[in-house]
Amino acid sequence: MTSPDFASDVWSRRLARLIFVAAFLAFGFFHQGGGWNPNARFAMVRAIVEQGKFSIDSYLIYTHAQPDPSTELRRVPVRDGEFTIGGQTKILVWIDPHSRPVPVRGDLDGHDSRQINFSDLRATAVTGDVAYFQGHFHPNKAPGTSFIAIPAYWFIYHFERIIGANPDDWWTLTLNAWLTGAFSVGLLSALGVLLCYRLALAFSGGRRVASVMTALAFAFGTMFFVHATSLYEHNVVAVGLIASFYLLYRVKTDLGRGSAVGSFTDIRAEWYLFLSGLCAGYAAITNYIVAVVVIILGVYLLFGVRKKIGWLWFGLGLLGPFLLICAYNVACFGTPFTTNYRYQNPFFRSGNNAFLDVLVWPRWDILLTILFSPFRGLFFTSPILLLGPVGLVWLFQHKCYRDEAWLLSAIFGIFILFNTSFNGWDGGWGVVPRYLGPAVPFLALGVVSGFIRFFKISCLLAALSIGMMLLTTAVDPQAPCDVNATSVLGKQAWQLNPLTAYELPIFLTRHPGPLIRIQEEQVLHYYDSELARKGTGPELRQNEVQKLRQYIDEQIATSSAAPLVLNPTGQNDGAEYSIDYSPLSAIATPVSVNPGGIYGGWVDGAFGGPGSPQARWNSFNVGEFLFPESQWSLFPLLLVDGVLVWLALRIAGEIDRSANSHSNNFLNANPGSDSCQQIGRD
Repeated sequence: MTSPDFASDVWSRRLARLIFVAAFLAFGFFHQGGGWNPNARFAMVRAIVEQGKFSIDSYLIYTHAQPDPSTELRRVPVRDGEFTIGGQTKILVWIDPHSRPVPVRGDLDGHDSRQINFSDLRATAVTGDVAYFQGHFHPNKAPGTSFIAIPAYWFIYHFERIIGANPDDWWTLTLNAWLTGAFSVGLLSALGVLLCYRLALAFSGGRRVASVMTALAFAFGTMFFVHATSLYEHNVVAVGLIASFYLLYRVKTDLGRGSAVGSFTDIRAEWYLFLSGLCAGYAAITNYIVAVVVIILGVYLLFGVRKKIGWLWFGLGLLGPFLLICAYNVACFGTPFTTNYRYQNPFFRSGNNAFLDVLVWPRWDILLTILFSPFRGLFFTSPILLLGPVGLVWLFQHKCYRDEAWLLSAIFGIFILFNTSFNGWDGGWGVVPRYLGPAVPFLALGVVSGFIRFFKISCLLAALSIGMMLLTTAVDPQAPCDVNATSVLGKQAWQLNPLTAYELPIFLTRHPGPLIRIQEEQVLHYYDSELARKGTGPELRQNEVQKLRQYIDEQIATSSAAPLVLNPTGQNDGAEYSIDYSPLSAIATPVSVNPGGIYGGWVDGAFGGPGSPQARWNSFNVGEFLFPESQWSLFPLLLVDGVLVWLALRIAGEIDRSANSHSNNFLNANPGSDSCQQIGRD
């Protein structure tokens, strides 16, 4: 028998397929449950597919359709900010930064103010991430992510109509959200991993092993993994931008190799440039700040690619997403030149001194926090990315990669500037600096040089990164740790570590013990100070505090909700709080912790409470169908993906040996050499 020719294109394509499949299986393995961000987007997807509408009025509020044990839900219609249930009409209100109710419709005409029933939108609706305009609700998000998810849900919804499934049944709704996310954001994210591999292959001079390791570290060792498992925008933006760059780089390198006139230069180049503009434009309608990055890509096209009238084809690609967002804005807000954010909840605004109501001057303390702290640090949660800046420096040292080095650095810098200037810089509940998510692939490309120069160290950093990101993804990416929590706990933001206070304790012991104990002490301290302020004597105060401690401990011991949350009331400049119940103490599983459903808040509170089957299965991983509520649920993923990764690395190693890739060394790349255009060969 003859040995296989590992240098052939067949094995290269087989390697690429293994990388794609390994990534997609991992991304589709998890369903992260509900939350304001994914709930708003999925509500819009349902509205478009089921009703042909952009407004989410009919998908904003759910209630239990029938008494238990029925799991059927009923959607409550919302008209002009009002809804009726049990014969009682209520008006939805925003809660402004001073904790005052503000009717979403802005007026109370036609109502007797003495008989108005207000309902806090945040507690009642599926999401608080909404905009309100002329009687209708919309997500306060750029619509790109929802548009991406429409094809998947269209097929799911119409298949269920054939088999008679009810899309408003709790379990059907939950499965639909999972499958829609997996076959939209998850599928697109797997493509992004493949693009990262192809670009790493170019920058490494064709080294397969180093490029595969870079792609795997990016896929599973960065927040890209976390965001590939839910309807968040960050991976959609990241893939759109990395695809745009990939296509531009293909044009540059293939033109540099002197492709035959009439083949690449006259036909494919224009097509690639058009697609590059299309991808960049779509990223911009998924997050409007990306418009700045589109300009950077345009500069790279003019001065790096240098394709004659290339800007024309790139611009034509941009035109499609631009017209799409204009049409969406006209349909929703009556004008093409506006954004959802103009009509959003006033809770998210910073006042008259903020640009676009949300951007303020950059802060150095935020920069340090989002890069290095345990609270949100990019390099803390993904230490493999520490090799990224080192790789960028090495790219700058080689003339043939200098334009790319400038591009990667500029894009990363733009997202750093945005994150340090954004009034909601921490991103709410979470573990990672999610607003840096779209910049991660551009930093990760520099990691390939680490796998060439410092292979063992790079493998160690990659293993640490993958461990932390797998832990976060498996337990709860929406860890209840944000800047408001740290201020209540009396800590600086950088002092709170969600991994050790929340994620790891849950995985090992089924309880977030450290975080619960911190919150308990804060509640008891505040309760004692309030009793003292009211003139209660020391002995009586001690007895009352001890009673509260005993009650909290009993609730924790029985895995029941306990009074552990201090919420600002807006009184006395934020010095007063209400003591509210927290579901943290009800956690009794080591994986898939998020109890929130895609159906969001409740107007009756009779369904999906702590300890219910709904709260337990609102989030899950596929392995839990075999090993429910067990760490063993991760075993099928680790086994299957482990085999795929082993096969990919084995093939990559054989290709490297067959092609004798050491002669195409990244470290010895010369301007105009084939190592600068390696991507054109695959």
